[in-house]
Amino acid sequence: LRLVDGGSRCAGRVEVKHKGQWGSVCSYDFNWNVPAASVVCRQLGCGTVARASPYTPFGAGAGRIWLHPYFCSGTERALHNCRHFGWGQHFCDHDTDVGVTCADAVELRLVNGSDPCAGRVELKLQGQWGTVVDNAWDMEDAEVVCQQLGCGSAKSAHTSTRFGEGSGPIQLAFMDCHGNESALWQCTILGWGPYKGPHEWDVGVICQGFVRLVGGDGTCSGRVEVRQGREWATLCETHMDLNAANVICKELGCGAALAVTTATHFGSGAGPIWDGGFECAGNESLLSACARRLPHGQGCTHANDIGIICSPYTDFRLANSSTACTGRVEMEVQGTWRSLCDTGWDEHDAQVLCHQLGCGFVTSVPRGGYFGSGSGPLWRDTFHCSGIESHLGACPATALGIPVCSPANTAAVDCSGAYRTDSINHIGLLLGGTSSKGLGGMALLLHCSQELRHVRLASRPGRCAGRVEVYMQGAWSHVCEDNWDLWDATVVCRQLGCGQALAAPRSAHYGQGLGPVWLGARGCVGTKATLWHC
Repeated sequence: LRLVDGGSRCAGRVEVKHKGQWGSVCSYDFNWNVPAASVVCRQLGCGTVARASPYTPFGAGAGRIWLHPYFCSGTERALHNCRHFGWGQHFCDHDTDVGVTCADAVELRLVNGSDPCAGRVELKLQGQWGTVVDNAWDMEDAEVVCQQLGCGSAKSAHTSTRFGEGSGPIQLAFMDCHGNESALWQCTILGWGPYKGPHEWDVGVICQGFVRLVGGDGTCSGRVEVRQGREWATLCETHMDLNAANVICKELGCGAALAVTTATHFGSGAGPIWDGGFECAGNESLLSACARRLPHGQGCTHANDIGIICSPYTDFRLANSSTACTGRVEMEVQGTWRSLCDTGWDEHDAQVLCHQLGCGFVTSVPRGGYFGSGSGPLWRDTFHCSGIESHLGACPATALGIPVCSPANTAAVDCSGAYRTDSINHIGLLLGGTSSKGLGGMALLLHCSQELRHVRLASRPGRCAGRVEVYMQGAWSHVCEDNWDLWDATVVCRQLGCGQALAAPRSAHYGQGLGPVWLGARGCVGTKATLWHC
């Protein structure tokens, strides 16, 4: 069995091979219907049927007519299992050669909108993109498009080229949807294309989106909620990782994920809880395009609701210098690199950037475009860092865009340089002393006490996951889980050079410790340098 002349292996004129020779299948519209076409699509592994087409929609065949089926229930394993008049026996000719369009041959998209969930509706048939026209396009029609694309519910339905006129063929014309169809081609459709014609009735939609962040400061941070039918559902903290968080931030136009938080940060939701999770590679444009993860065994409550903090600043670097830790500050905002204007740029901001880049501490903040102006206009964003943040994106910022800032006013920083420890198994900290450093030099003077403290992760699948243990007064102790949360875990991850904390498992997730219990870790804000500062 094969489909030919349809631009895809899943669309075209139906042909069968019998006695080593290919031939067509003919039938009439009262026999060739959705059950018959569904047998073809299933046999070819092409999904469900989008359209059953009699009367040569893909042209007439020129050879033998092998089959004239007259009844299919839709459950047959192969087309020749349907009732037919016998091989080579037919009461129709090539003018009634039948065709099939399976769902896997049809694609749907929105173009010319502000995001992937808004724009002109376009359909791909026979390998070519074209528009949908309808002068009575309504919210029920738009709802089907939004749900099919994983964009939540429809916010508005548009005709009269709200998103511009298309230039290709017209693929669908005039339809009636109830709003609960799983695909646009399951609606009642008056005309299947491709047609040539005017595009003045090209339709468009604006969808609410599949995911949103609520309870935060603006649209780029907050508790994660996804569309579940006509309600918003929260996500459990065990159902999402940093890859999924990055996809969400990208989908919302918010750059990259800076942190994943627990319910204590943005509050708990009150509606349904999403059953299952998302398995993302990180390069998807929409969360709905990620694979769905099966539900975990344990139940989730709103105490486990997860949140995200996104940063529009996707990357930072120092340019126009002979070393990686000195130079002109450049930042990437949604794929565009530009230098940063030095208005408001100070030692606190510079200290955070040095730490973020693994370049030690700030030694000076050169002014007057010391490392050149770069190319193009400057970003005028102003950061308001305290100096203890782990990333510039975590600092409060005033985003002023790229208009006027003199090329002579580029921000710059001179960092002390990268440093490392010889051991990657643990970090030793000398506590109880004082330290001082001069911003004008490279020296760092420490006056330390004699008590040595360590933190490590035991029974771990890797260096950056495991049971938390601390070394104090000559012995290793495990940490009691009372009040242990993602903020405490964030401090440990930072202390061990392991980035942001993704989860703070409890209930002896990595096995029970054997030594004494340390009760000292509680009430971490998440910005502390070590557990001992909590």
